[in-house]
Amino acid sequence: MEKQFAILKDLSEYRTPTEMKNYFEEVIQALKDDRMALKISRLRKGEFKEFQEEFVPAYVFSLSPYFPKDAKAKIIIGNQNYDFVILHPNGIEEKFEVSSYINGIREVEIAEALNDTGVWNPRLKSYEQLKEQAAAYIKETKKNMLKKSKKDYTHASLLFSVSTYELAAIFHNEFDTSLQDLVRFLYDTPFKAKHVYLIVQNGDDIPTVASNIIKVK
Repeated sequence: MEKQFAILKDLSEYRTPTEMKNYFEEVIQALKDDRMALKISRLRKGEFKEFQEEFVPAYVFSLSPYFPKDAKAKIIIGNQNYDFVILHPNGIEEKFEVSSYINGIREVEIAEALNDTGVWNPRLKSYEQLKEQAAAYIKETKKNMLKKSKKDYTHASLLFSVSTYELAAIFHNEFDTSLQDLVRFLYDTPFKAKHVYLIVQNGDDIPTVASNIIKVK
């Protein structure tokens, strides 16, 4: 698998937003050209995990209104208490911790189905079942946020990411699982962090998602 992992050999480097876009597109094209690499990526093995869970959020943030002009960003490989840094033009580094609730069992199930058949066909569910699924997702997301609030991130900003596109109707129609409720929960929760941001992965293209990042505090 060395050939496949070599796709990400330059993963941790300082890049401008344009350079991050180019790198992202190069990796995506390489995955399209190498079926084995695509399978490994779906299973988030090795540095493909960092690419999906750290580089992509950093890239999205680099396109947001909150990214400093003329700055660069790079992700940090290894066990650190932050995931990426932004290098300001004056030489100051700003640290960020990325966090999201990930249902590992479901992610593996989807990845294995895609790798085996090329498609993922979840069973059709009623509105009430989808509502229960959305409520469970929000509950686990809030638990993850509370867990982060117990740790000291005074050296960094927190960048939370949520995925809503599979349950879009629920998130739009039900207050208990609405983004407004989640933003209020974040605002009311005390964090030991410089700033708190929220990325909403709703199925829109990356520039649109980036433009709608919410700075909670």
